[in-house]
Amino acid sequence: MYLAKHPERRSSIDELADYYHISRHHLAKIVKRLSDLNYVETTRGKHGGVSLAQAPDHINLAQVIRATEPHFNLVECFSTENKDRCVIEGTCALKGVLLSARGQFFAHLEKFTLAQVVPQAVSGTNSRSS
Repeated sequence: MYLAKHPERRSSIDELADYYHISRHHLAKIVKRLSDLNYVETTRGKHGGVSLAQAPDHINLAQVIRATEPHFNLVECFSTENKDRCVIEGTCALKGVLLSARGQFFAHLEKFTLAQVVPQAVSGTNSRSS
C-alpha cells in the first residue's frame, strides 16, 4: 500500500519498517517473497530500494493473499498433516462452515485491486517509469 501511494520513488526497507512499526528482518523476508512473485522490484545500491513491479490496478488482493499465504488454514484440521489429530472430527461441523467462509472471503477479495484500497494510487501498465 505504501509503495502504491509513493510510486514516484523507491522506498528503503528501513523506511517501510519504520512506517509500519515492524521488524526490518521480517519485512525483508516479505519483500523477498513479493519480489519472487513479481509484485515488487528491488534494486540494490545507493539509489536502490523497493517499488511496485506492476501497476496497482493490476494487483488483485485475493491473488496476493493466496500467493503469500498458500494454505490459509483457519483451524488445524484444514491441514492435511493434522487431519487425524482432531478428536472431534466426526462430530464437528465447524470445518465446513469455516471452509465456506474462507471461500466467500476470497470471492469478495477477488473484486478488489490494490488501487481500489489505496486512495490516489497511480494506475496504468507500470507503477513507475524507469
